[in-house]
Amino acid sequence: MRLLTVAFFLLLTSTLSAQTSVHFDRPFHVAGEVAWFSAFLPQPAPPKVRVAVYTPDGSEQDYFFLEADEQGQISGYYRWPFGLETGYYRLGLQGMTEGKEVVALGMIPHAVYNDKRTTEITAGTLSGTDALPASGGLSVDVDGGNVRIGGLNGAAFSISVVNADITGDMEGFQVTPFTPNFSWADTLFYPGNVMTAAGDPFSTNLLPIFDPATFNFGFAKSDEKGDFMLEIGPFTGKKDVQVRAQDAIDLQPKLYNNKVAPLNTLPPVTEAVATYIDLSRRRRKIYQLFATVETEIDAKVLTQERKALKPNRDFNVQDYKAFSDMYNFFKEVGGELRVRVKKDNYRAQLYNAPNQRFFAENPLYIVDGKLTRDDNYVNTMSPGNVKYLAYYYIGSELRRNFPALGNNGVVQIETVRPVDKFPAADADDIFFINGLQPMAAFPLRDAAASEVPALSPVLLWQTGRADETATIKLPTTDDYGNYKVVVFARGADGSLRSASKMFEVAVK
Repeated sequence: MRLLTVAFFLLLTSTLSAQTSVHFDRPFHVAGEVAWFSAFLPQPAPPKVRVAVYTPDGSEQDYFFLEADEQGQISGYYRWPFGLETGYYRLGLQGMTEGKEVVALGMIPHAVYNDKRTTEITAGTLSGTDALPASGGLSVDVDGGNVRIGGLNGAAFSISVVNADITGDMEGFQVTPFTPNFSWADTLFYPGNVMTAAGDPFSTNLLPIFDPATFNFGFAKSDEKGDFMLEIGPFTGKKDVQVRAQDAIDLQPKLYNNKVAPLNTLPPVTEAVATYIDLSRRRRKIYQLFATVETEIDAKVLTQERKALKPNRDFNVQDYKAFSDMYNFFKEVGGELRVRVKKDNYRAQLYNAPNQRFFAENPLYIVDGKLTRDDNYVNTMSPGNVKYLAYYYIGSELRRNFPALGNNGVVQIETVRPVDKFPAADADDIFFINGLQPMAAFPLRDAAASEVPALSPVLLWQTGRADETATIKLPTTDDYGNYKVVVFARGADGSLRSASKMFEVAVK
């Protein structure tokens, strides 16, 4: 890649104060593209920030959590789903206080266009493209294929390098007022509601919640309306959790999906936007020839490990798979579980060996991480599909490992294949939650070393932190034109600063 500096300018405006400031990699996107963004939150910032994605009609389309650094910066990405209709989509940022109040940190509109060919040109300017803050000593220079940022003073920063001939001269930057006067909780949080199967709110001071990924139990409180706040430790990606009542009440929990006011204003389709959409469609066709996409996300999901448990007795059930059902296995091999049958209904009790008596009620079954007390379901399972079974019946261990729900012993079952037709009354206790967004770095293509073309409006996106200066190598590109570097960073007083520079990638 050949770099020739043809223009240089810094943008100066007034200093930003108590507000959330968001830097997107570009001022707008087309459906299917990946948006990279960084938000600078006023201090003190919440350690965990919920990011909700809202459609133009105000529905919550998706959500995930981001972790703020010690300077209150969060960084993430989002692939706009293919086929989205043109409109202003919004990122809603939220934190939770120690008093369990969910606080809005900012609502950021962003223009997303459908990739359909368009000939209708409309006038107007994009929302969410505010003036940039002053430099405050921040500087940026491009020299020999490197970007050098000066005046960082240990600050967190974000940098975007875009082809300004394609994206235009607008900035993907917006601010929204926010005053930080809260004590924040350092947790992932999920407002929800729980009802009984009869449709009545379920109110309790002890609502057990089971995490099958770790085999840990947590607890929440539900009020007279059945509202509760689930709090859980950090994890990446998504996973199931299950809400249970201490007794036999069939519960139907759900998470609240926020609904905000619709935003019916359509972003303008200027000649520059129409050209961008057309070029986006052309790039997509080119990348299809290489069986790839313009932006590949190599996200790293951290696997959670189950809590180590020591069973009181366990079995390799595959050694006994000739039995017709688990009822006969229990009767002939796993005798600590006493099962009685009356009119095709099974009734099981686990033997409490230390006390030399049977528990009064049937045990809690954990089948592939799903909780049930359905004796009929477990006893009619095929041993050929069960690879492992364990009993837990010592009182102190039950209270420590299975609090509130394991009073009558626990039977753990792991199957060869995921089970079908899990009891409906238990299946509707389960819902999935999103955690921290998996970490991913902006993909850098080397145009000189790859057969896949390096064609994208965004040449570089990066976030980081440096003591005084930072030097970032520019990736090579197959796309010539005028490029623009925009850098944002904190000042010593916590204010946001910016600097920008133009350079040219010339044809030779």
